[in-house]
Amino acid sequence: MNGRQARTRMDPSVESSMENAVGDLIRRAPSICGLGLVLDEAAFLERLEGAAPNAELRGAEITYISLRIPHLCRVGYRVDVGGTVLDLDVRTGRHEDFAEWQVDEFREPIPGPLGTGRILFEDEAIVINVFPNDAKLRQIQHLTNGEELGSVLRDLFPDRSELWDCELRALRYRPERRFVGELRGARGEHAVVKACTRRAYVRSKRNAMAFQPDGPLRIARLIGASDDRRLLAYEWLPGRALFDIYMDPEADSWPMAVAGAALATMHAQQPEGLSYWTRESEVAHLRAVAEEIAFVYPPLADRAEAVARRFEQRLPATARDPVAIHGDISARHLLVDEHQTGIIDLDWACYGDAADDLGYLVAHVERAAVRGKTPADRVDQFREAILEGYGRADDPELRKRIDLYTGIGLFQQARFPFRSWRPDWPESTESLLARTECYANGLH
Repeated sequence: MNGRQARTRMDPSVESSMENAVGDLIRRAPSICGLGLVLDEAAFLERLEGAAPNAELRGAEITYISLRIPHLCRVGYRVDVGGTVLDLDVRTGRHEDFAEWQVDEFREPIPGPLGTGRILFEDEAIVINVFPNDAKLRQIQHLTNGEELGSVLRDLFPDRSELWDCELRALRYRPERRFVGELRGARGEHAVVKACTRRAYVRSKRNAMAFQPDGPLRIARLIGASDDRRLLAYEWLPGRALFDIYMDPEADSWPMAVAGAALATMHAQQPEGLSYWTRESEVAHLRAVAEEIAFVYPPLADRAEAVARRFEQRLPATARDPVAIHGDISARHLLVDEHQTGIIDLDWACYGDAADDLGYLVAHVERAAVRGKTPADRVDQFREAILEGYGRADDPELRKRIDLYTGIGLFQQARFPFRSWRPDWPESTESLLARTECYANGLH
């Protein structure tokens, strides 16, 4: 857990680089009033102690940053309160936005370990919502209340009484976007529950039923839904995340082949109701990535813009033989066992290029290799194994498109060092962009 001592443990040159980059960013975003405070973990913790004097605050750590250029910044924090980790959603922007937030947010926040469920720093235009208070995911309050959970589960599983007494453990949480929890019962009952926003609920429910398990492909069945609460429940899939497999120094290549076979099976299905990922959307996405990198770290602005232009030029006018793809794939979304792969989190499934899914998976391995987390030769090993399992190892045109989408995926991930607040995010961003340039230039 970071806090007052976090920066003293950093390498002095890295610390200086980061401080210079952060100071420059704050100067270029004067309308985000509290940016300097929310990006300083130690200062933020000290200010929080003043607002919650009875809480035993031991540390504060930034978990993610979402910067909406040029007027808004949202920061996810985890704070240690007497040995218990607590999530905070911290928002700062213009003073006129601060006034609107006070009107738009829920009126009666649930108190918690910090005393109150909502903290305001008016002088810095900062609003802090303390988990489980969430303006767009209010159902979390009921999920995480032990006295109310049983009633929620009866509503979610009216015909499955064995799940009514389960306990809930949080797995993933993004404020005002989604909450995912694991349900466990005393007799081994197991399920996953997801809380959605109003906009996402319909799409997520539809996509959860769009695909069917077949051969090497497993799909988590939708086993419960509550339209009123905007909750979805899925069966628990066994298996080891492909991410953990390729990060293992002793890993063999066969799990990648099993994953490739499952993707081929999914891509062969033709579900109704999915949207299309168009070239216009791809171009807009590339430009948004370049804009974000340029704003966060101006020394890379020209290079990021040049990379985006090269990828735009290489994108086909339309997707060739569009298939049903995951649309937001990562190696954490594939759960592999000896013969099958479970594919989860299909919220963004759409029709697009098969190489989009395959290339983005390779991009995740590339990123790990750039960071020195896995050997560089693991990238080629991964690519070949997944193509072998996919059944298209001898398709030169598909290989070219996979390289293109590997580069695009790596470009997208060049934003992650800043977003995840890595201590060396300026250097890490440059390293990822440099590797991306190889793909943009047709090399790898």
